[in-house]
Amino acid sequence: MNILIVEDENIIAKHLQFTLQSFGYKDNEIATDFQSALELLQTKVYDLAIIDINLNGFQTGIEIGEYINAHLKMPFIYLTSHEEMAIVNAALQTAPYAFLNKPFQKIAVYTTLKLALSDAKKEVVKGADVPVIKDALFIKERHTFYKILLADLLYIRSDDNYLELHTTKRRYTIRETLKNIIGQLPEDIFFRAHKSFIINLNEISSNLSTINYTHVIIDDVEIPITTDNRLELLSRIKTFS
Repeated sequence: MNILIVEDENIIAKHLQFTLQSFGYKDNEIATDFQSALELLQTKVYDLAIIDINLNGFQTGIEIGEYINAHLKMPFIYLTSHEEMAIVNAALQTAPYAFLNKPFQKIAVYTTLKLALSDAKKEVVKGADVPVIKDALFIKERHTFYKILLADLLYIRSDDNYLELHTTKRRYTIRETLKNIIGQLPEDIFFRAHKSFIINLNEISSNLSTINYTHVIIDDVEIPITTDNRLELLSRIKTFS
């Protein structure tokens, strides 16, 4: 379980980190402001974030919550000492999973964390293990997270309840469905050419010899396409038959 703590008061941040570790959540990091939190969220995968609403600087914890909602699928909890209704209402607009009041008690941290994770688990569909962060996606294969640059992803093949992600370097296998992963990928780059395949449009040259009425060729592999998909594919890569 990877947890991000966003708190600008070092004593509180360390106390919260120690509390989480006492529950068995050893993998957690601390960010002290909006920018450092953003850098971590853009480069690493977290299961949960605990965010202080009131941070030093121009950006607040609420703006971090807005960023998570816009770019990531992960639960977050607000840490606050505010009692002003305007601030609380602004925070509520970002749909946090819970609020944790300062000063916090150990039992309050435990119950809030468990309830937030439980609620998040109910909402998560398969595919939440494949978040896209900036120009890459992160996958979990055999208990290890791997970062795959979107530019390196050639195509994805479905094999029942598993997916094969073929890249320029190697093949990865994860338990996932095409339907869920296509929703995580930028639609201007990736296209579902067949019920069993997603392809990277940048890997298709404008030369029509790589596309015919039954398949498209990527990395010397013939990928089947239907007639309807072929027409849409041609329009997407701005070529004409």
